[in-house]
Amino acid sequence: MPTDTEKDMSEFLMPTKEKDTSESLMPVDEEDSRESALCGRKLPLWLGLRQLLAAVGLLVPLIYFAVRANSKACVDGLQAQKECQELNQHLQRQLNHAQEVLHEKEAEAAACKKTVATLKDSLKKEQARVDELQGELATLNRQVDDLSEKLRRKSEDSAEDNPLLLLVLLLLVVFFTCKCLKK
Repeated sequence: MPTDTEKDMSEFLMPTKEKDTSESLMPVDEEDSRESALCGRKLPLWLGLRQLLAAVGLLVPLIYFAVRANSKACVDGLQAQKECQELNQHLQRQLNHAQEVLHEKEAEAAACKKTVATLKDSLKKEQARVDELQGELATLNRQVDDLSEKLRRKSEDSAEDNPLLLLVLLLLVVFFTCKCLKK
């Protein structure tokens, strides 16, 4: 024989196979009337209080966190975070731009280094050519000195001054000088 508690609980349970078949074979109208009777029945007081306490228990922290989330400190913190993110994005854009400029300047520096190396090579070649020409000029100057010395000795040996020899000597000096400069 079921106890009172089992009877109360049996109203909330669905019929099972163990129950007698007469209950499960009830006409549809009886089932509807039973459901309508259950819907009209009041909840036990302890269950209602428990649900009220649960609702209050959830509502109080919700209100607390809503107040905290809308507090001045929280709003100021969110504003500061937003400003910080904007500043961070601005600084990131500046950094990216600076890196692009750096890459451009590095490329320009590499081109300048290449140009400097080319100019140094050209300068070395020109310096070698100048040294060669100075050597030839020194040789020609010695030849001119030698010829002038021979000419002077000859002129001393011969008592006559021959302007024609001086003219030839001068032409030789001019010729060798021009030849040296053309190279």
